[in-house]
Formats: sequence, structure tokens, C-alpha cells
Amino acid sequence: MYTTYAMTLATKKWTEGTRTQLVERVENWRQQQFPADKLPGNIRIRTRHSPDDEVYRLAVETTDVASSFKKTTILTVAPNNGRLAFDIRVHNEPGRDSIVPRKRAELPPRAVIELACAIANMIEVYDAERRVAPSVRTLATSLDGEALAADVLSAPTRRLPIIVESTIGKSPESTLTSTLAIDLIGIAHVVHVTSTDAIAGFNQFFGSVILDRNYVSILWPKPEHPSTIATSQPSREQIVDPILAAAALQPPLAVQPLPRATNQSRPTSPQITDTSTATQLAMLRHEIEEHRLHIEQLDDELERTENDRDEFSELLEEEQIRVEELTTEISLLRGRLSAVILQAVDLEAELERAKPERVLRRVLDAVNRARTECANLEFARSAFETADKLQGPNPRDVLHDLKALDSAVAAWRSDTFPSAGLTSYLRDTSGLDFVARIGEDTINRHGAWYTITHNGESLHIGAHLRAGKNRTLNRIYLHVDSNR
Repeated sequence: MYTTYAMTLATKKWTEGTRTQLVERVENWRQQQFPADKLPGNIRIRTRHSPDDEVYRLAVETTDVASSFKKTTILTVAPNNGRLAFDIRVHNEPGRDSIVPRKRAELPPRAVIELACAIANMIEVYDAERRVAPSVRTLATSLDGEALAADVLSAPTRRLPIIVESTIGKSPESTLTSTLAIDLIGIAHVVHVTSTDAIAGFNQFFGSVILDRNYVSILWPKPEHPSTIATSQPSREQIVDPILAAAALQPPLAVQPLPRATNQSRPTSPQITDTSTATQLAMLRHEIEEHRLHIEQLDDELERTENDRDEFSELLEEEQIRVEELTTEISLLRGRLSAVILQAVDLEAELERAKPERVLRRVLDAVNRARTECANLEFARSAFETADKLQGPNPRDVLHDLKALDSAVAAWRSDTFPSAGLTSYLRDTSGLDFVARIGEDTINRHGAWYTITHNGESLHIGAHLRAGKNRTLNRIYLHVDSNR
């Protein structure tokens, strides 16, 4: 016997009512798919279902009459490690020893996949903070690409692979993976990339070229490296088969054994015969075997818990040492910062005495200085009008950010990096957050606020720099002319 399909949906948010709803949903599915009055002779249905049993299990066994080949589909709803799990396993058992080709992994019937999608919509299942759902995730911007790269690099709890296809220039009908979000529910995520900016953002954040608009890539969970299917028109099997094969190797779902019957009155026979003794002995042996399996499961769980505890203890000890080191370092840095602040105050006072025109007292002073020192920036009249009214921002910070932007534009014009790299360049060199546009809702409600007139032209200034946090957050709005 070998496993050809395995899928598990496990949720942290559940109650006994949730478990009951899932069991009822599976039971309704069983009655619709396998009505008792129309059940073929080669199909056998077995269920484990009791009010006193927290485990629900449905096994559908189909036997091919000609070859005795047996396929068993097992659906389970049960608590597992504090979560409520819905599990599907498909096992194949050859009936004869004939050497014939057989698939090691394959999708179950469509009705089983549709049931899995319905369960995924009923409960909240997350994989490294990403909802597991029968839908395709779309990446349209450079920031979307960077977010996906961050999921791959810094999400150690992710357990599902991510199938990535570029849909640039493709219609929804011509994509290779649009239906896989449903077919591989609970086994893989499906992502469609709709722009070259998103591809560039992913590759730049990842640190190497992984995504390509001409190929389909599979981003496996750590420690496995991403893989790319090296053909522009891969078959469905080339994409699906390695993922199904990997999923089929998942360990079986550990569930509680059947509950032991209590307070059951057994009819007493007038004579104790050898047959009744043998029956009782067989029942006792069965109970002993169930308890033995339960003890083995508990031992395994205890061993995993102890290993996790030891690992966490080591990590905690390392973190405590790190905290002590950082505390000492923070104290030293605070002392240095105080000295630098005093020195800056003295230098500013000396500068004010020697060259009062160089002292920045207002934001308007910073903008005026930037106009003369930033050769790659143009300042509209409204920039000076706005700066004259501002009271909160630190003028030195404003001048620093404008100079950083000027340096970035100079590097851009010298082809040091493409336009798609402006965000990462400003972040890496100056710690500034460049946002290419404002939200559609903001444009619809306050579009006039983000429109200026410069040199007789009406310009949109949705792009902006962000620096600081909370009350010290500053935004500098600008228009990017890629033709100059």
C-alpha cells in the first residue's frame, strides 16, 4: 500500500461547535456522493462517528473487480496538537503482483477537491500568516514582489510551496496555473505576477534572479531552494507532479484511539463457555493494542515537547546574553549621543555667530538651501508656500532628505540603477521610504490636493518620500519625470 495524495487543513481558531459543523459538512457530502440505496457493490463505506468520540473518520474503499486494485480515500476531522485538523489521504493497494505502470501521486476525484475548498472557506487556515484559500494571489507592484521575497526568506513556519507564474501579456484563459489554486488547495499557494516591476522587486530583494516572465517557478519552504521549470510551455504534470509527490510523503495525522466504553451493562449468560471467554479475551487484546498505540503517540509527543523545550531554553539563554550586551552598548551609545548633542549645540551657536545665513531656523530655510545645493531637483512655487507654513518638521532633517533624494536622482540619471530600483536605493543608502503613488481612494476623494502647476503644466505629485515614525513622520511629495 502506498499514499498518492495527502492534504491537511489545520486551524487554531476553533470550538466544539466548529468541529461539529465540519463533521456535519462531511456527513452531508457522504450522503450526497454515496447514498446508501445506490451504493455499488465494489464500494465499501466505513465511518468512525460517535457523540463520545472527538475523532470523525470516513473511509471510502473502492475495489476494481477485474484487477482487485483497491483505492481507499480517508477523510478525518480531529483535534491535533491543539488545532482542529481536516485531513484527506488516498491510499492505493495493488491487488495482484503484476508489474504495470502506476502513478505514485495524483489528485483525488473532483468531488473531494470541492469538499476541501468548502472546508477551507469554513475555517481560517494560515500558512506563515498567509490565508490558505482556493484563490490566486496577484503581484502588481515592486513592493508586492518584495513582500513575496520576504515571505520566502523570513518565514520559517511556512510549510506550503508557492507556484509563481508571470501573466504579463497573457489572458486569464491562457495561464498555466489559474486552476491550480483550487486543485492544490491546502498543498500549495498560487501567485500570478502581472508586471515586470514586481519581478524586479522580488529578485532584487531576494538577492538573485529567481523569477522570470517566461518561466514558472516553485518557491519551496526552507531549507529547499527555489526551482524553475526550464521551459516556456510546461505541461500541467511538470508543475503539479513534484508538489503532489512531496505532499504524499507527509507523516500521517496522529489521532486519539477509540474511546473505551464505560458503564456498559453486559448481558450475563447462564453458562460461561469457551466461546464467550475467547470473545472477551479478543476484546481485551484489542483494547490493549489501542492503549499501546496511544501510549506510543504520547511518548512521541512528549519527546518532541522536551526537544522543543531544550531548544527554547538554549535560545532564551542566548537572547539573555544578547540583551545584556545590547544594554551595555545602549548605555555607551547614550553617553556618546549626549556628547554629540552638546557638541552640535556648541557648533550651531558658533555657526550662528560666524555665518548666521547658514543656520536653518525654519523649513523654508531648508527648502531655500536645497534649491541652491540640489542640482537634480526642481522646486515648484507651492513648495516654498507650503514650507513657509510648516512648524513641526526639523529643518535639518528636511534638508538631509532632499539632499539624499538629489543624490539618488543623480545616480539614476547616470544609469547606476533602473527606475524600478529607486525604492531600494533610497532605503539602502539613506533609510528613506519612497512610495511611487497614493491610493486610488485618496485620489478619488482629494485629487486636487495632489495636483500642482509648474512651468505652465499641471503635474500630479502622488509620489512621496517618508521619513520618521508617528509624530515625527515627514512626507515630501514630488513628481517624477522619467523623460528628463
